[in-house]
Amino acid sequence: MELQRVLAHDTRKAMEKVYELYGENAMVVSNKKAQNQTELIVAIDLANQAMDALNDTGITPEPRQATSELPKFDSVLEAHVFGQPVSKDPLAVEEAKTAAANGDRVNPFERGVAITPNFAEKANSNVFRDDNQNLRAREIVDIVKQELANMRKEFKLSQQVDAWSGTLAVSDEMRPLMEAFNETGMPVALRALMTDIINKHSDMISALTEIAAFIGDGIRSIDLLENMSGTHLIAGSSGSGKSLMAGRLCKQMAMQYGDQQVAMISYNDSRFGAWNQSQLLGTQAGVDTFRANNLNTLEQLLGELQSRAVIVIDTPGVDVENNINTLGQLLPHAKSHIVVAADASETSLKRHLQNAALKWHSVMLSRLETQVYPWPIINALMVSQIPLSVASAEPSIIDAATPISGIGLAQHTLTQLPIHFV
Repeated sequence: MELQRVLAHDTRKAMEKVYELYGENAMVVSNKKAQNQTELIVAIDLANQAMDALNDTGITPEPRQATSELPKFDSVLEAHVFGQPVSKDPLAVEEAKTAAANGDRVNPFERGVAITPNFAEKANSNVFRDDNQNLRAREIVDIVKQELANMRKEFKLSQQVDAWSGTLAVSDEMRPLMEAFNETGMPVALRALMTDIINKHSDMISALTEIAAFIGDGIRSIDLLENMSGTHLIAGSSGSGKSLMAGRLCKQMAMQYGDQQVAMISYNDSRFGAWNQSQLLGTQAGVDTFRANNLNTLEQLLGELQSRAVIVIDTPGVDVENNINTLGQLLPHAKSHIVVAADASETSLKRHLQNAALKWHSVMLSRLETQVYPWPIINALMVSQIPLSVASAEPSIIDAATPISGIGLAQHTLTQLPIHFV
């Protein structure tokens, strides 16, 4: 593939030039104004052009290997990460994947495992750590493959939506707003809805006001901090900021109920340094911090802490579905919250927010900083109808978790739009 630059008076003429020079298979990557002209960046397939050139010269190239005979991308990725042989057979790839995911390993969620001497504990700990590392690697591979699939889907959808950029469907006065949506990465499906709203208005302020109201009406919210009590499970992918969010909540609830009425539990997190991090967060929050490596220990801890007003359980960042469902069986009255970073991709959100097997009480946002445009989160929340509860910006326990609503999230995003008036 190669990128080419095309300049024309407007988008329509630029597209005509693209078709004339590179054919209908060229993919438009970007569309913007440059030197009072429309600039298109297109990706073209050099292989097809090379074959045409060889045919014109009369040279017969070596026969190319059929696509069906080439190894699939999934197979190559699996082989590189997990050391599996590259296979061209999709069934063989799937069998290798299943073997890697469901191989002989100790189930950390098995009830009734007896406590053994130190040597056996260390052996089991190593097995758990290796198992979690494999799970984390598996989740990363799955996310990469889903990201690529979503990118292809987004490109195809972009080609079907108005003139590759969405700017032709609105008036000249409102075009800077639509270009700002394009620039900040608004998903195509959500951008199409915004186009309908924008076309009803002739000035920017009224359009932004209705867009904020539209997003606010489409996102539910709850006031979690007002009467937070009982047991709360804090979940999220590794690096989402869930442990820090758990510490924040404990600190704020300690100020409300007293430090002796709040406890934080780190459950089954075998990452290197995870327990030290939990201890540090508990110390900063001023609450008692406990560690439970299995369900038996957790059940004993909860029995001793049942008089506490608030118990926050920080769950592992891998195998989220299995952890939440297992803990849900032990604690049917506990409330589960998913922590997502404000800059999370649509793929990572779909894994948890659109998973029918997971029932979330609320969504918590971390890293909601300036110059962060959480369009994928807005789109996912409007589809899933999971309520929004709290948000935080700075990566510090000093930065409190604050209540946030759908319209608050919309206003935070819209007020930062890079709208350029020419």
